[in-house]
Amino acid sequence: MDKQPKIDWKKYRGRVLGLVIAFLFALLWVTIGFGETLLVMVIVGVGYLIGAYFDGRLDVNAWLKYFFK
Repeated sequence: MDKQPKIDWKKYRGRVLGLVIAFLFALLWVTIGFGETLLVMVIVGVGYLIGAYFDGRLDVNAWLKYFFK
């Protein structure tokens, strides 16, 4: 039996994550509409940022400097 080479999925993590996010966005758009989908995405993004802040993985000062140069 020939063994197939092992695929390193870490190399494709960003592409796979982008594909999953795009699929979920399209699915939500079809089921609940565009405006509601944008609202859900904004709420999810804010929730992620709040969670990252409390985990200590978000530097608020760096974000503020970036956006208010």
